[in-house]
Amino acid sequence: MLGLLVLTIFSTNMHFASAPPLSPYIMVVPPTQTISGHPPYRATVTITTDYTGFDLWSYHIQLTYNTSVLQAIQVSNGNLITTSEDPTARFNATINEALGEVSIGAYFYYLTPPPYTTQGPGTLASVTFRILRTGTSALTLQKATKLQGFNFTTNSVYNIVIADEKPNNIGHGAVTAYLGDVTGDNTVNAADMTSMSNAYGSTAGPPPSPNWNSNCNFHEDSKIDVRDLYHVGENYGKSW
Repeated sequence: MLGLLVLTIFSTNMHFASAPPLSPYIMVVPPTQTISGHPPYRATVTITTDYTGFDLWSYHIQLTYNTSVLQAIQVSNGNLITTSEDPTARFNATINEALGEVSIGAYFYYLTPPPYTTQGPGTLASVTFRILRTGTSALTLQKATKLQGFNFTTNSVYNIVIADEKPNNIGHGAVTAYLGDVTGDNTVNAADMTSMSNAYGSTAGPPPSPNWNSNCNFHEDSKIDVRDLYHVGENYGKSW
């Protein structure tokens, strides 16, 4: 089977993050990152703001990604709209893998607002992705993304930043992933193919096969098969 492998090198449409956004901003951090090397293959980004006003009240994040490269697996609240700030804080998050979209929201549910809510800068939320294949995925904050404050004079919520109206205050991101580097030297060559050939067909057990090599298990499914072998082939000869 190994002898039948066709080493196909393909190009990926590259997307890079936008220029640093204007203040006050909502942005993906880091704006670009590269994932390679050994499992687990994960990329975590935070969505942050530099807003320093004491009237921070709520946020909504609509983040889209390329489902052929990434799979969203975990979403966490940040350190601004939290129950430690006030017990009325609410947080919710949904992952729509069909659309490649993560929707995240948090707000304070005050009945009688205090003299202030919470103050940035800080983290609104974080999202962790599993790497599915080699490629680049844009991480785009869509139009519904917004940061809101509370006006204590009028007892009303208002937009501090909203992507639909202030796109220059929004900072997007991108993740580039490379699978196939068994040896961890940032290149895919004969050494990686040899390691994959030696481990091919093994399983993690228990007990693990004598030739088991977890670095070859790009799909993290406790077995080394043609799907793992494919990643060596698709990137053969590449360095980063």
